[in-house]
Order: sequence, then structure tokens, then C-alpha cells
Amino acid sequence: AHGLIPAASIAPKPAVPRTPPPRSPNPSPERPRSALAAAILSSSLTGQTWAIPPARLMSLSESGQSESFTSEPNISTALYTRDRWSEDLVSRPRLSSPDQSEGELEDKEQEVVDEEDGEEHVYHTLDRRQNSSLTESVYALPLKAKVRSCRKSLYYVQAELQNLRQHAQELVDENDALKLTVHRLNVELSHYQARFRPLSKEEVDMKYSSPLLLAYEDRMNEKDAILQTTEENMEKLHVQLEEVIKENEKLHDEITKTGAVNQKDCYQIQQQAVLVLQENQVLINQLEAQHAEAKDTHSRHNTEVAKVSKKMMLLEVENQRLEGDLEESRRELQKNKRDLQVLQARLKDAVTWDEHCSIAGKLRRYPSNLTLLNKTEYLSIKAALLFQRASSLQQEKQRFISRILSGTVRFGKLQEEVKVSFQASTRLAALEEAVEGRTVSYQTEILHLQTLLRERQEAEEKLLQSKREIEEELEVVWEAATRENQQMRETLLDSKLTGDLHSWPAHAPDEITTSSQQQQHKHGLDFYC
Repeated sequence: AHGLIPAASIAPKPAVPRTPPPRSPNPSPERPRSALAAAILSSSLTGQTWAIPPARLMSLSESGQSESFTSEPNISTALYTRDRWSEDLVSRPRLSSPDQSEGELEDKEQEVVDEEDGEEHVYHTLDRRQNSSLTESVYALPLKAKVRSCRKSLYYVQAELQNLRQHAQELVDENDALKLTVHRLNVELSHYQARFRPLSKEEVDMKYSSPLLLAYEDRMNEKDAILQTTEENMEKLHVQLEEVIKENEKLHDEITKTGAVNQKDCYQIQQQAVLVLQENQVLINQLEAQHAEAKDTHSRHNTEVAKVSKKMMLLEVENQRLEGDLEESRRELQKNKRDLQVLQARLKDAVTWDEHCSIAGKLRRYPSNLTLLNKTEYLSIKAALLFQRASSLQQEKQRFISRILSGTVRFGKLQEEVKVSFQASTRLAALEEAVEGRTVSYQTEILHLQTLLRERQEAEEKLLQSKREIEEELEVVWEAATRENQQMRETLLDSKLTGDLHSWPAHAPDEITTSSQQQQHKHGLDFYC
């Protein structure tokens, strides 16, 4: 309606919604975009050139009548302008890359061709030298193969470089055409905005106009990066090729200086090298075997040390337990000895035969008015007390003997356990140190045990002797009491003092009772000690 074709009618309909891509929701500020960028993308993708007629001066009267223009003259003008632009592009010479000019590229190609000719000349010279001597061929063959491979790779790289140059030239031409189109579109847009209202934000913003332009620019950046990487690789390969050529020339110079080496010497050197390698391999195998054996020995030693340490710990614990039991047995033995001494002291304080005879004499010297019945009761009570005391002493003696025997048995068991632990500790110590002191330690242990056995036998003999002495004393006391009782009975039968018993004064029994109580109090400890 205004004499121009709208940009929305020129640009193809997008296949995706007009929304920004997820990777860049907002346009980057360093790339200015316009609402007519869709025309650029359309022309680059479809191959068609959309022309816009050049701007013309318009008066105020014409601006008022611009709304009455139709689009048909504009379409014909656009077609004419498009044909003229295509002819200009065909007749225009090819542009070179901004980084390198075409003259520089031709100079580099000429240098590469000269280098190839120089290399062919060098290898022709080497081929002629190969016919003259055998040693040169021996040392030159690996380098020639390497140089051939380098030349072949260089040939392929040059072909690839040529293709990349052609592609770059096409991209440069296309870029120039796009720049020209953008320039004309910008000029037309400026005239359009001068005549009419400026474009709105939605029409200028790229994410509303054409999201595909971002992807197109990213593809262009990727191609530029690939092209730059390829050029860098070509430069590196060229440098490596020059180094290989220099090294080849240096080796040839060294061969010519050192002189020719015959085939026999070379074969001998190779044989010597093979022998040296075999010897080195054998030594390496032996060293590995020694390392493996040392590792196994070390592991076995560590295992044995761990086992011995564990046994030592167990034996130490057992030895401590046995020492505690031995100490307890010793305390019990000391206690038994003290009890034995107390019993012996009590036996010493008991009534002897002489004391018994003296007591009996005193009783006989009592007044004749003492009844035979009281004497008989007194003697029977005394005999019963003596017999009860003797039986209690016998029981206490038996208990003491049983305790001594049990303590002796337990002491023997502890001695056996101590002996076993001592032997085990001695054996473990002999494993780490030496076996020389085993016999001496065993003999010392045997002597020690024999000494302990003799001491125990002596203690048992002493106990048995004391037991026999106590039994003899008890038998003597029992016999004396029995004889005295028999005598008293005979005296009771023979006496004729039955009538005098009723005429006995009243105070006599009290005196007799008091005297008997005093005698009983005097000798009470003798009966109950």
C-alpha cells in the first residue's frame, strides 16, 4: 500500500512458532538485527534475490498521494533490479578472503611446488647414490618411506586445502552479496522510517521476526572455526615436514662423513644387539623371580610372626592366670599352716596324764564325807567332756588334713600348669633366639619341681607324724579315764558308807560344790581349749 513489498510477505513462513530458542532467549547485544533480516535469510536459503527499488525524492504532495500507489509497478521494478544485481554479481571478479589476498595464496602455492621439486631433486640424487653403494640404501630406506608417507599426506592435505579454499571463496562471495543486500535494505528501511512511522519493538526484535537466523549465524561460526583449525593443522604439518627433510639431509651428511660400513659388520652389530637384548631379558626374568620369592618369604615371615605374637599373648594371659591361682594357693597354704599351729598350741594346752593324776589325787584327798555318787558323776562328766574334746579335735584334725591334701593337689595342678606355660614360653623363645639353652632350662625346671616335691613330701610326713602323736595322746587319755572309772566303780561296790550318806552335814555339799566349781573354773580352759 506504500509502494514497498512487506517483509512478512517476502520471508517464508517459519515451520516453527515465532518463539526464541531455549539456548538464547534474548538476542545478544553485540549483533544488531532489523526487521528485514528475514529477507537476508530467505535469499541465502532459497537462492532467490529479493530486490527493493532505490529510494527517490518525494515532495510533500507526493507523500500525500503515496497511499494510492499499487504494488504492480513495484513488482516489475523489483524483478528488473534483481536481474541487474545478478548480472553485477556474475560480472564482478571473485573476492579473496579478508585474511589473505589471492596473490599471497598464489605465492604460497608456488613455494609449495618449488619445495616439492626440490624434494624430488634430493630423492633423485639419493637414488643415484643408491646404485653406487649398498650402505646408503640401508640407512636411507626408512627415511625415504617416511618422506613418501609425508609427501602423500601433504598431497591429500593440499587437495583438502584447495577444496577448503574454493568453499571459502564461495562463502566470501555469498557474504559480499549478503552485505550488499543488507546495505540496500538498510538504506530502504531508513527511507521508509523517514517517510512513515518507526518500527515497533515486536517488528525489530529477532525472537519475534526469525529465530532461524541465530542458528544460521551459529553454523557460520562453526564453519569459520573448522576452517581456522584446518589451517593451523596444515601449518603444523608443513613444519613437521621441513623438520623431517632437515633430519634426512643431516643423516645423509653423517653417512658420507663417517664412510661406508660393510654388510658383515652391520650383521655382527645386529647379532650383538640381539644377544644383549636376550641377556637383558634373562636378567629381568631372574630379577622378577627374586622379587616374587622375596615377597613370598616376607609374607610368610609376617604370617609366622603374627601367629607367634598371638601365641605369646595367649601364653602371657594364661601365665598371669596361673600366677594368680598360685598366689591364692600359697595364701591358703599359709592359712592352713596358721591353723595347724593353733591346733598344735591347743593340743599342748590340753590335759596331760600327770595333770590328770594330780587332779585325781586331789579328789581322793577330799573329805571322806563326799559321796561316791558325786565322784562317779563328776568323773563321768569329766570323761565325757574329755571324750567330746578328743572327738572334736579328731574331726578338726581330719578337716585340716583334708584341706591340706586338697591344697596340695591344687598346688600340684598349678605347678603342672605353670610348668606347661613355662615350657611353651621357653619353646617360643627358642624359636626366635636359639636352641642351645633348652636342656639347661629343662634341667633347672626339673630340679625346681623335685625340690617342691621333696618339700611337699616333708610337709606330709610332718602332718602324719603329728596325727599319730595326737592319736597316741588320745588313746592314753581314754585308757586313763577308763581305768579310773573302773576303780571308782569297784570302790563304790566295796564301800560300806551307805549309812553315813544321810548323816553328812549340810554345809559339806556346799563346800564340795564350791571347791568343785573352783576346780572346774580353774581347769575350764583345759577342757575347752
